[in-house]
Amino acid sequence: MIRRIYSIIALSACLLCVPVAAPAQNAVEAEQNTEAAVSGDTVNSDEDLVNAAHEEMNGEALAARADSAYSADNFTLAEQLYKAAMAAEGTSAPLFYNLGNAYYRQGNLGMALVNYERALKIDPTMTDARVNLEFVRTKITDKQIDSGSIMTTLSDSIIGFFKADTWAWIAVILFAIFLAGACTYLFSSVVMVKKVSFFGGIIVFFLCAGAVIVSFAAANRVDNNDFAIILSPAAQLSTSPREARTQSEEAFLLHEGTKVEIVDSVSGTADGAWYEVKVGHERAWIKASDVERI
Repeated sequence: MIRRIYSIIALSACLLCVPVAAPAQNAVEAEQNTEAAVSGDTVNSDEDLVNAAHEEMNGEALAARADSAYSADNFTLAEQLYKAAMAAEGTSAPLFYNLGNAYYRQGNLGMALVNYERALKIDPTMTDARVNLEFVRTKITDKQIDSGSIMTTLSDSIIGFFKADTWAWIAVILFAIFLAGACTYLFSSVVMVKKVSFFGGIIVFFLCAGAVIVSFAAANRVDNNDFAIILSPAAQLSTSPREARTQSEEAFLLHEGTKVEIVDSVSGTADGAWYEVKVGHERAWIKASDVERI
């Protein structure tokens, strides 16, 4: 999408409208009971809905059925239908958010966190997903340790302030303003106007360049899967990529819902695939089966 936007600049074509994502469900609230209300056509059984999920190729219809199942407190079925909707029409922030809600209602905090994180990767401005993410984090055993520097935190905040496409459109607008300033400088005969357009154009040009850099960084973050969430109730990390055989090989214990950064991986070992993960300033090895990449 970003490359398309910048190709629009090069060809001087008309701006295109960005589609608006479908609204997500309400945020998860602690200790709140969901009222049972099924909207639309009534399906006789969960098995009928699951079969419909395999046969129905319309993603919107599958999402609507998932919403109905969720409203009827059938969260397992809602999970299956949200996944079917993703398979039919592709992933989106609202679908990840709603799937996270379905996992949370089933008590699966690890997968709930994974899907809230995935929703925020696509749309960092999604307030409901961020609120739910912070809410579920209060329920996990381990407290998240921030290992980033001040500059890294500031950079992440800037990149996550808008979606990647929004940053790209900001770059387009700033570039148009820069062109207008350049034309004003070239064709105006008023000295003051020429000075303002010249120095203003320089400032706008650098802002445009910054927006371009941030837009690509935001797009790259969507594809980045270097972070993962622990799904096992308790995962014993090791000092080497194998099961700890002695107490000296045991690194530390982490619990469901903890977010880790994957820095290395090995596969084909006797114990299966392993990830070297970073938590705070500590590194250790964990079974790949104990985590889910975001």
